[in-house]
Amino acid sequence: MMSNSIPVPSPWRAFYALILFSFRRQWRVRQLAFVAFGLLTLMAGIVAIITNGPVGWRLENRTRLIASMTKEDETIRMTYRQYGEDRLVLYQTFPGPPEAFGIKSAVIASYRAMMNDQKYLDDYAFLNFARWTVFALFIGFLLPLFTLAYATGSLGSERESRTLIWLVTRPLPRWAIYLAKFLGVLPWSVAVSTLAFVVLCLAGGSLGRKAMLIYWQPVIAGAIGFTAFFHLVGAIVRRPAVVGLVYVFFYETLVANLPGSLKQFSMGYYVRSLFYDRTAEAVNAIQPESVNVFAPADPTTAWLTLILATIVLTGIGMYLFGRQEPKDET
Repeated sequence: MMSNSIPVPSPWRAFYALILFSFRRQWRVRQLAFVAFGLLTLMAGIVAIITNGPVGWRLENRTRLIASMTKEDETIRMTYRQYGEDRLVLYQTFPGPPEAFGIKSAVIASYRAMMNDQKYLDDYAFLNFARWTVFALFIGFLLPLFTLAYATGSLGSERESRTLIWLVTRPLPRWAIYLAKFLGVLPWSVAVSTLAFVVLCLAGGSLGRKAMLIYWQPVIAGAIGFTAFFHLVGAIVRRPAVVGLVYVFFYETLVANLPGSLKQFSMGYYVRSLFYDRTAEAVNAIQPESVNVFAPADPTTAWLTLILATIVLTGIGMYLFGRQEPKDET
């Protein structure tokens, strides 16, 4: 007689099945993600208006507009060089060294050379775009907000739907459940954060397309690091979205931008350091500002810190989630 043996479930197959299940479940956009997409649409519209407006991000356009407004006949469009020379006539009314010192001539000469340097003007426009669009809007706001919306919902949705007990009773250790949920939500966080960055850059025209080619690697690194952090928050905190929003709007916005060593405990500090390093490589005629205040970490330190932080945060989450006693919450 042949005996019908029941196959033993494979833990590895269960692990992969849970990753796939978690990945599929993330397609449902939650309320916080809707808010993030709405803010992205608003900010992209503002960037597009500035980019296609009369001033834009370029220095010469800004000065031409000012020059045209200071003339009685607004149909006369002065060049930046002409406007600068007219303004420098004011030096004649100030007391100072005799004309033999050539201060006025020296200032005008350097002014003309700077304004005739196309590389300088291009670098200024790119730095202006990067400062307000990439550093202020994306890194300081959209990147942590999008990763927060998805990473905290990986385990937070299980609590909200009261399926967390069902999840932890599966034939898998709890640390494996935590890791599977993280691997299931990670592609969504990276993809959505990258999509937000692409949309914001496309609104910036040619400067935005240049930014996409320069910053795409730090965008992915930052999305992975923030996802590991917010996934940990979602596993150990009952209201992870609230805690995450406090972290984004208080710590990342205020503390991480202050001088001193406190900002080195911020995930955003090392992401900004990678962006700053790429910015310094992209421009030659201008040194990026705020070096003394921002004091970015060197790129090797920033990369290693983000990688180690992701590993350590994931390990801490696996340990804590494996020890806690989950229960249904109303």
